Amino acid sequence: MKKANTQVTQQLRWLQIVLLLLLQLPVLAQEGTATLTGTVLNEKGDPLPGVSVLAASASGGERFTTITNTQGVFTFQRLKVGSTYSITSSYVGYETNVVNTFTVKSGNNSLLVKMAANSNVLDQVVVIGYGTQKRETVTGAISTVTAKDFNSGLINDPLTLIAGKVAGLSLSNTNRADPNAGIDFSLRGPATITGNNAQPLVVIDGVPGGNLQTIAPNDIASIDILKDGSAASIYGSRATAGVIIITTKRGRPGTVKVNYSGYVTTSSIAKKYDVLNAAQYKAFGAQIGADIDDQGGNTDWFDAVTRTPVSHSHNVSVSGGNEKTNYYAAVNYRNIQGIDLRSNRDFVNATFRLNTKALNDKLDFGLTVVNSFSKRDFANYGAIAQSLNMNPTYPIYNENGTYFQNDVPFHLQWNPVANIYQNSFNTKERNFLGTANAAYHILPSLTASVTYSLIENATLSGSFSDVDEFFQIINGTNGQASRSENNETNNVLEATLGYDNTFGDHHLNVIAGYSYQDIFNEGFNAGNNSFISNATSYYNLGSGGALSALDPNFNRSGLAVGSYGNERTILAFFGRAIYDYKQKYLLNVSIRREGASVLGANQKWGNFPGVSAGWVLSRENFLANSAAIKFLKLRAGYGITGNQGALVPYQSLQTILPFFTGTQNGYIGTPDGGTWVLPYGPATNANPLLEWETKAEVNIGVDFGLFKDNWLSGSIDVYDRKIKHLIGNYSAQLPPYIIPNIYANAGTMSNKGIEVLLNAKLINTKKFNWNLTATAAYNKNKILSVSSNQFFGSAIDITRVAEGIAIQRLAPGQPVAVFYGPVFGGLTDEGKWQFLDKEGKTISQDDLGPDDYAYLGNSIPKYTYGLTNNFGLAGFDLSILLKGAAGFKAVNAKRIFHENATFYSRNNLFTSVLNTKLNDAPLFSSYYIENGAYLKAENVSLGYTLPIKRSTYIQNVHFYFTASNLFTITGFSGTDPELQVNYYPADPNSETDNGPGLESNYSYYPNTRNYTFGVDINF
Repeated sequence: MKKANTQVTQQLRWLQIVLLLLLQLPVLAQEGTATLTGTVLNEKGDPLPGVSVLAASASGGERFTTITNTQGVFTFQRLKVGSTYSITSSYVGYETNVVNTFTVKSGNNSLLVKMAANSNVLDQVVVIGYGTQKRETVTGAISTVTAKDFNSGLINDPLTLIAGKVAGLSLSNTNRADPNAGIDFSLRGPATITGNNAQPLVVIDGVPGGNLQTIAPNDIASIDILKDGSAASIYGSRATAGVIIITTKRGRPGTVKVNYSGYVTTSSIAKKYDVLNAAQYKAFGAQIGADIDDQGGNTDWFDAVTRTPVSHSHNVSVSGGNEKTNYYAAVNYRNIQGIDLRSNRDFVNATFRLNTKALNDKLDFGLTVVNSFSKRDFANYGAIAQSLNMNPTYPIYNENGTYFQNDVPFHLQWNPVANIYQNSFNTKERNFLGTANAAYHILPSLTASVTYSLIENATLSGSFSDVDEFFQIINGTNGQASRSENNETNNVLEATLGYDNTFGDHHLNVIAGYSYQDIFNEGFNAGNNSFISNATSYYNLGSGGALSALDPNFNRSGLAVGSYGNERTILAFFGRAIYDYKQKYLLNVSIRREGASVLGANQKWGNFPGVSAGWVLSRENFLANSAAIKFLKLRAGYGITGNQGALVPYQSLQTILPFFTGTQNGYIGTPDGGTWVLPYGPATNANPLLEWETKAEVNIGVDFGLFKDNWLSGSIDVYDRKIKHLIGNYSAQLPPYIIPNIYANAGTMSNKGIEVLLNAKLINTKKFNWNLTATAAYNKNKILSVSSNQFFGSAIDITRVAEGIAIQRLAPGQPVAVFYGPVFGGLTDEGKWQFLDKEGKTISQDDLGPDDYAYLGNSIPKYTYGLTNNFGLAGFDLSILLKGAAGFKAVNAKRIFHENATFYSRNNLFTSVLNTKLNDAPLFSSYYIENGAYLKAENVSLGYTLPIKRSTYIQNVHFYFTASNLFTITGFSGTDPELQVNYYPADPNSETDNGPGLESNYSYYPNTRNYTFGVDINF
């Protein structure tokens, strides 16, 4: 019994010991870990919500992240007592704050963090494609423009926001005042010989192939431009011309923020052509002995087809959130009127973005929905050009109120006002972007992400010519209508696995990914003519008589029905590793393996590697204490990218189409009965070797910051890029080919240049500041070859200004679209042409031979520059942007037809004809070559911020007045020397086409000077 009692007693003692140990566990845990509570304030002592805070143990084994709440407070629980942590606080627009050695004590710990506004560009976060990086450690050539530096005023195209702000980025002003025209742009010179088929790839919030026209400019937070091959190679076969990355605005933790911004703009014509008025027209006709068709009027036809437009824009956004979830919602409405009587664009955009965390902050989820609607009424370019041709004695209207028309030979004097009002062409567009992305943090340093995007673009177009319109009557078609619809669906799926870790002095960021993109396009078109009235416009195509006419001789012009569908797919695998040691020695290596369905059967796949390295010399001991050099980094990179923009689906395959020529119809049946059928035949030649254009680029750069607070900072880049396998529609030998043209790769081109960016904080006091930003770029473009193993060529004549008159060439040893023609040698006393032959002797036009033609100058600027001055004083802010270009020639094609007395009988002339004796058939020569250099006041903006004390509702009110395209200094005779920068191949059915450095005689839209008054209110 005693033994049994002893056993029970021992068991009870063991139970007591276990219970005591269990009761002590919370105490032991509390003694082993502790809580840190911190508060983050700005320079004024106000709390900063939404600040990202990182606690990392000195051993590198622990990393905790959180975000400050609406009171600027953050909390870390269960930090190890006695351990040392670095506490890093980061927030957009503020300098990163690091507390390197914070030792955790038992109990509750507290920390006060004060963050200073960031004026150092080196701390800027740069979007590099599939990730971000601090500017200080970037090894590629990347330019960044944030919202605070955007241009203000009338903004119809988002790229206008950064005009003149990026070295090497050229924006064409041709037709920019047209509210429905996009901007022609290039980066580091021409990237192809097929025009806008090699414009930079646009990536919107990580989604490649985005449409800039679907974004409201107010929603953009920053624009990053990947310039060199090493930076852009991660995007593979669409990055030869560079990559433009758009990052849109997001919500931030804190109280709800409401913003309204709006503006009203009025525009005027920047420069008009000076044509003969009625009196001058009649006097000049009498002087040259011409027949004068005097109808007694005195009409300024250019004024008659233009107006003073008024445009306006309104944007409302709401944003907010907490530590877990943030949101951003916005609605934008814009109405942009053109300077002509017809053009207009109504645009409505609605945006919603949501970001949230779940599963103990291991899962990040994001959702973006953007829906935009647009209605466009298009300008009548032909009528605008016709206004310069019209006899000024013709009235606009007859006495009975009808339009005046005079059927002169070849119908050259048609009424442009009537043509504008009696012809309409408009579209309705809907653009949708939906993106869902999820990122799961498997480990603090390992993250798996997946993103799916659906992009839908739908366009419904309609055109109608009135039954009593001039050309409808003379052609006997009596009204013409058409409708078309185009729908594009773009599916993008991308998945990545990313690793990011710091161990000691080493930092490594690695990403591997998969990308799939499928674009399906379909549509239809239909047309008819011979309507009995204008009442139904294009809404009742079946009522036109041509559809049901039995007469075989009936004019069926415009009668059409068709449909189409095509699909293209891009599949890629990619990877990148970014390494730095002590943020001093930097390395970036990437590779993309990509396939595209539009390429030839034997050339579907390609590899696009990139490598770059950097050395931050300012972190070395020999520069660590330099009073002048605060930051200095050398970098170099090499990368390969591609371009497939010139290709459409099935272009590498042999296709067949029906031939609609009635005399070639086939007969199926017997002499007693049968049917006539349309014959089919080959439309394109197959080319299984068709591949993308490939660019290899070397870039060497230096980034620097000098003197206290980086008073002077900037970068210099030198590049050498070679583009081979240029895609074109080349002549093919018959046989073995079936069709005389084939899409193939033939030719090589190079671009070499230098770019400079300078930022200077000239004056920075409490009352006044003056900051200057200067950009400059030099580019030398040269075609090395227009041949390949398949095809041989020596030169290709391009850019016709009239039938049979070509003025530019693609030729080895010359830049793209070099001007080419006879050398002007003077005029005879009778006003006839004289030229210089190849030996410099004066000859007549009859003696002019092909060997006497010469290269007359490059049409694309070699030098471009921009200069921005920003001033601030007592609530006022003033921004002045000047930009310009030099080192190129330009041609005003209108001079060929409006400064020549022989054209008096067919069109009006410029007043300059009064001071020239030219009286010979039109012929292009160096006579029409002009210096295209210019300096332009692109944007001047004066603003004032009201001194409002903090209130419950209104936080900030900013008014501004902006004048854009204020003046231009140039010797060019055209309306604007900021001309097209890309070459667009000729349409075989057109007498003319557009080339760089050319102000066209036919495709003409006057540029405008814009005055904008706007307001920005934050609630």
